[in-house]
Amino acid sequence: MGAVFRRFWLPICTSDRVPVPGGAPRFERLLGENFVVFRNGEGRVGVLDELCPHRGASLSLGRVEDCGIRCIYHGWKFGNDGALLEVMNIPANRRPPNVRAPSFPVVEAGGIVWTYLGPKEHQPPAPHFAFMNLPENQRVLLRVDGNYNWVQSLEGGLDSSHVGILHSNAARPGWNGPSEVKVGAFEDTGPVLEVEDTEFGYHYAAFRQGGPGQPSNVRIVPFIMPSGRIIPGGALQGASNHTIAFEIPIDDEHTATYTVRYGGAPISRESRLRETGFDDPEVYSQEQQRLLLTRANYNRQRRDIMDRNWSGLNGIAFEDTVIATSMGPIQDRTKEHLIASDLAVARLRRRLLDSAARIERGEPPVGAHVDTSLISSIDAPAPQGAHWRTLLPNHRAVATAA
Repeated sequence: MGAVFRRFWLPICTSDRVPVPGGAPRFERLLGENFVVFRNGEGRVGVLDELCPHRGASLSLGRVEDCGIRCIYHGWKFGNDGALLEVMNIPANRRPPNVRAPSFPVVEAGGIVWTYLGPKEHQPPAPHFAFMNLPENQRVLLRVDGNYNWVQSLEGGLDSSHVGILHSNAARPGWNGPSEVKVGAFEDTGPVLEVEDTEFGYHYAAFRQGGPGQPSNVRIVPFIMPSGRIIPGGALQGASNHTIAFEIPIDDEHTATYTVRYGGAPISRESRLRETGFDDPEVYSQEQQRLLLTRANYNRQRRDIMDRNWSGLNGIAFEDTVIATSMGPIQDRTKEHLIASDLAVARLRRRLLDSAARIERGEPPVGAHVDTSLISSIDAPAPQGAHWRTLLPNHRAVATAA
């Protein structure tokens, strides 16, 4: 899958990790490779291979200066583009003419530093998603690093049937007894799924029966190549709010999940942390942007509250990350048994494998060079006498591969 990811712009860190010109550089790992991210004295962000091409010292120890970063070992200085600008341990007229630090294109957008690691001739336009058009007070960005493969987290995010089960406290608040509070159609825990491929990946539509006297409901979620999705507004997060998520491989066994909650009204970081369950410092380190979960601490599950809390876990996102962690670093899928409710998961795997095969044939992967700015999702009453795609005016189905 590495070749597939390298055809897309990828988040490598949040902009607040390199907040000021000339500030400390940052080590980052992406797709199993090591990089240094820095903001030079002029304010421009650079992404270079971590190791100095002279003798292999880490540039994350380096001095960030006006036009680049200097290795503290022998004083070799490199520009954001990787050009060797100065050498301190030999005369200037003997500077090696052909040495460069491997460098990578960078774009800052939506509070995220994006980079492109693929072939120059296949570089797509800069990333553009709807949340990037909003003021900062109408979006909240979180990065959460976990000890599991990226596919585990992505499949969970595209699995609609778990929403009314794992997230029962939020989706079905009356699950443990009589309650007048019902949250839409999530009382129906066995949705009927349809999937249509699109240029960017696919849309799935999950149909649920409504309560007494209520129409059926449809929840439409896009999968955006190579590892994105948009969770629709609705009863769980407010009709005007959406959440976009990107599952980014740090390596095969570690994932950085970037989520942006965005909408038409101001959103506070504190409320977002409470909703996710990441406001607990024993669960999530905001400084390290990392989950603090292990099997030894039972992933922070509280068995003593399970008479009133379905999972024994607090927060929707926390529940999802505990499940992904519980599967181990890489789930053994030869032992699973897929059913009809796993249709979106099966289609995800097909789209990813099709993309890998296309690259091997010299073709672009699914979703490359596609405008993503109008992709949307929705949770709404199912349209009567019309197809669900009418709820998404920018939906364009494409033929499904045989």
